[in-house]
Amino acid sequence: MPMRLEHVVQENGNSNGHSSILKNGTANGATSSLLNNSAHEADYFGSSKLEATRLIIQALHELEYPTAAAALEAESMCSIESADVAAFRTAVLSGRWAESERLLMEFELKAGTDVVTLKFLIRQQKFLELLEQRDLVSALGVLRGELSVLDYDTRQLHCLSSLMMCASAEDLRDQAGWTGVEGNSRSELLRELQKYISPAVMIPEHRLATLLDQARQYEVLKCTYHNFDGPISLYTDHVCERNQFPSKTSHVLTDHTGEVWFVAFSNDGTKLASASKDLSVIIWDVATFKSIRVFHGHTDAVTSLAWSPDDTTLITCGLDHTVKLWDVQECVCLLTVPFGQPVTSCAWMQSGDEFLTGCLDIEKPITLWSIHGTTIHQWTDFRVFDLALTPDSKKIVAVCQDDKIRIYNRSDYKLTAEIQLQARMTSVSISKDSKYALVNISAKEVHLWDIDKIQLVRKCVGQQQSEFIIRSCFGGMADNFIVSGSEDASIYVWKKEDASLIEVLSGHTKGVNSVAWNPKNKYMFASASDDNTIRIWTNSA
Repeated sequence: MPMRLEHVVQENGNSNGHSSILKNGTANGATSSLLNNSAHEADYFGSSKLEATRLIIQALHELEYPTAAAALEAESMCSIESADVAAFRTAVLSGRWAESERLLMEFELKAGTDVVTLKFLIRQQKFLELLEQRDLVSALGVLRGELSVLDYDTRQLHCLSSLMMCASAEDLRDQAGWTGVEGNSRSELLRELQKYISPAVMIPEHRLATLLDQARQYEVLKCTYHNFDGPISLYTDHVCERNQFPSKTSHVLTDHTGEVWFVAFSNDGTKLASASKDLSVIIWDVATFKSIRVFHGHTDAVTSLAWSPDDTTLITCGLDHTVKLWDVQECVCLLTVPFGQPVTSCAWMQSGDEFLTGCLDIEKPITLWSIHGTTIHQWTDFRVFDLALTPDSKKIVAVCQDDKIRIYNRSDYKLTAEIQLQARMTSVSISKDSKYALVNISAKEVHLWDIDKIQLVRKCVGQQQSEFIIRSCFGGMADNFIVSGSEDASIYVWKKEDASLIEVLSGHTKGVNSVAWNPKNKYMFASASDDNTIRIWTNSA
C-alpha cells in the first residue's frame, strides 16, 4: 500500500465541507480596504479596536448570526476580509485552481513561506480530483506538467504517481487518506493554505474561539489546586480553593503489625490493597475502610502488588523470592512463581492474560508471564528496582541497579531507550496518558520524564530520600499533581506544570514509603508508612 499523503489531511477544526461556517465574510465584492476609519486604531483595553471588531464579526458568522454580522460591518465600516480574499476562498472551494493560485500569489504571506509549497498543495488537489473523476489522461498531464516541474518533494511525487494505479475512486480515497470532492478535502486545503497567509489578510478560522480556549487554559495553569472537571466559565476568574485538595486525614488504618511498604487502589476505586513487612497483604473496602480480605502466604516482607485490569486477581511480590497470584474474592493463592532473588515489582498487561515481574536476579530481571506461570519473554543482564507498564501496554519502563532507566517496546521486546543517571533510583510510575514517567531519585528529587521524547521535563525537590525506597504517583483529575512519600514522615505535593511545591502534609510518625491516588475519586489518596499505618487523605470541602 502506498504511503499516505503528508499534506492532504491536516484538519484544524470541525467542518462538513462547504458549510457557511467556513466563511469569514461575504464574497460580495466588499471593499478591498479592511479599514475605512482611522478611529478603529483606537485602543480597546490594551488591544486594537480594529482587531477586536473583526474577530467579533468573524465569530458572529461562525455562530450563524449573519444579520448581526452585517449590521456590525456596516456600523463599524470595516470588513473582516477584502474582496480578493473572498474571491480566493470561493475559488478554492469551487475548484478553480488557476484562479486560486493567482490570487494566493498576490497576498502578503508569512515570513519564510515557500511559495513552491503552496503551488504544490493546490496542484496536488487538482491532480487528486482528476483521478477521482477517472480522468487519467488529464491527471497524468498535471503530474508531469505542473507537479514535477516544481521540483518540490521527490518522495511525495512518487507517492502521487503510485496513485495512478488505483482501480477506483474509492480505492484512491482509501490509499491517499483523502476525503474527496464530496468530502471536505477542499475545505482542508483552504485551511492548510491559510496557515501561510498573513493573519492580517485572512483571519485564522475560529480565532475568537481559539483565544477564549487559550484564556481557559491559562486559568487552569495558574490555578494552584486545579482538580476540576466541569466547564470553566468565561464570566469569572477560575480558582480551585485549597480546601478542595485532599489534605486532611479521614481514616488511619492500623491492622498491619509491621511497616507498610506499598499501597494501590483497585481500578474501579472501590478497594485498596496494602503490602507490609509483616508478610501480609490486606484488602480494604473503600466505602468503610474496613479490612475485608487478608492474604497470608509470603515468608518474608511483601514488596509490591498490582491489581488485574478487572480487579479479580492480585499479584504480590516478596523478599522471599516469590511472586503470587491471588483470587481476590476467594482469598486463594492461584499460583506461586519462584525466583533466585527478591522480586521488587510487577505489572499487568491490559489484556489481563499476562503480567510482568521485576527482580534483582540478573538472570531474569524482567519477565513476561502468562497467568498460568509460563514464561513468554525474558530480559537479562541487569537488576531491576522497579518497573511500570504504560496504561496503553505499549512500553515497559524499568529503573535499574546500574542507575539506568530502560524502556522497551512491548510489541517486539526491543530496547528503545537507555538513560544513564548519576544517582540511585527507587521507583517509577506512569501517567494515565502513557506519556510521562515519575522517577524517585535518592538525591532527594523526583524526576518527571517525557518517555516519548526521552526528555527530562522537570525536577521536583524538597522530599527527604537517601537510603530507603520511596515511591511517588500522579494525582488529581488530569494528573495535575505529583505526590511523593518522604523519609521525614511527610507527604510532598507539587504542581506538575511547574514543579512548584504546594503542600507538605504531616500525620505519619515515620517515613512514608508509598502513595496512591484513587483513580475514581479525584479527592482521595492513600499513604503507607513505616509507622505501620495507612492514612487516607480527603478534602475538607
